[in-house]
Amino acid sequence: MRIGRYDIRGLLGRGGMGAVYKAAMPVTGRIVALKVLKPVEILEDLVGAEALRAMFFKEASAMASISHPNVAAVLDVDGGADGTSVPPHFTMEYFCGNLGVLMGETYEVERESRPLGVETSLALARGMLRGLDRLHYEGIIHRDVKPFNVMLAEDQGGPGTVKLIDFGLSKLRGEPTVRHKGMVVGSPYYAAPEQEADPEVADERSDRYSVGVTLYRMLTGRLPGEKDLRPIRELHADLDRAWDDFFATALARDPSDRFPSGPAMLDALNDLEARWLARREATCAAPDLLAEPEPTVCPRPRSAPLKAGLKQARAAFGLDELWRPECYAHGDFADRNDGTVLERTRGLVWERHGSRYPLTWERANAHVARLNKSAYAGRTDWRLPTVAELATLFTGRTEPGEFCLEPAFDPQKARLWSADRKAFTAAWYVDAELGFVWWQDLTCRFFARAVAG
Repeated sequence: MRIGRYDIRGLLGRGGMGAVYKAAMPVTGRIVALKVLKPVEILEDLVGAEALRAMFFKEASAMASISHPNVAAVLDVDGGADGTSVPPHFTMEYFCGNLGVLMGETYEVERESRPLGVETSLALARGMLRGLDRLHYEGIIHRDVKPFNVMLAEDQGGPGTVKLIDFGLSKLRGEPTVRHKGMVVGSPYYAAPEQEADPEVADERSDRYSVGVTLYRMLTGRLPGEKDLRPIRELHADLDRAWDDFFATALARDPSDRFPSGPAMLDALNDLEARWLARREATCAAPDLLAEPEPTVCPRPRSAPLKAGLKQARAAFGLDELWRPECYAHGDFADRNDGTVLERTRGLVWERHGSRYPLTWERANAHVARLNKSAYAGRTDWRLPTVAELATLFTGRTEPGEFCLEPAFDPQKARLWSADRKAFTAAWYVDAELGFVWWQDLTCRFFARAVAG
């Protein structure tokens, strides 16, 4: 299938305005996200084809006008000429990572999601605020800030760099929007109360409110509540009253009571992080206060790769509803000082450092082949581990209360390919820092950490 000059590699998502595809650019083969205007009939009847077309190209124009590390870049726009058979479309940077996936959020938004930990949550919130501040500087109000509109670029490590996307509901400050009277603007649970009441009054403070909701959820796995804000220290034992004060401002129902600017909200986050790091250092300096985890007996991890589709994977891998192991093995690791780590309980030998860079699944297998060719650490039985084996790297400690465990491996190389396939074009990976399993297509880039034994 082709759209214009682009080879379509798969469907990434579909909404009322159209669809987003994974596509390959001509000549270079670079993978991009291609957004096509294909509105559902009811929306076209309500708003009108020309109005939707204008909204679509306005989104492309808004994104293309911004150059910032935390805003996804538009690469090409086409299909706008009258009489052409090519539907209106634009291409933008493609990223495998997504905050909604990282959190384990589903379309049933009110269901509990995965907490991400304090430092990860703060880093992602800062990226969102910086990207929004750049938009706001140009007078652009996003109006649909939520986890699934926050992509995460493939970096050397950590959760990734925030890339804001989906400006389909954005507007210029003071500019009336083209929409039907009953058309909803924004996403339930994340939109500010004044935006839900009247989308035309939404401003920069409305976008920052959505960041506050997202941060609360990243820290606790729960939504803050629409009317009565539950104190966050009731949900996260390591957070004190200063965090409640922050959220009382960030999520104030009256916009005038919120942070007056993006930099002001960023300064408040920086103060919270400084308090958090000081508290963590003081707690971790007294190891006698830390309780050792209860020993857990889990089945010996499967070493043979398997193929499991989305419906079978949770049962096949022994995962809960948030795709976390039902049994945490708490591996007993010992550095052998030869570039490997021995897991003493099961006798598995792990490559300590892993690949230097994130790799596609094919290149991850090539990395393992190089280890065997060079007889790394005197072994030639290296292989890509299964999900079950990778799960032995999980600590089960993702806060609250247990943040002092010394990692046996580089914590920046947390997202790791497994040998298990989901389909011909996709494989399963793990996030060993946050302790969950998910899948991606083989062209995405994660680290490789080989195992032997």
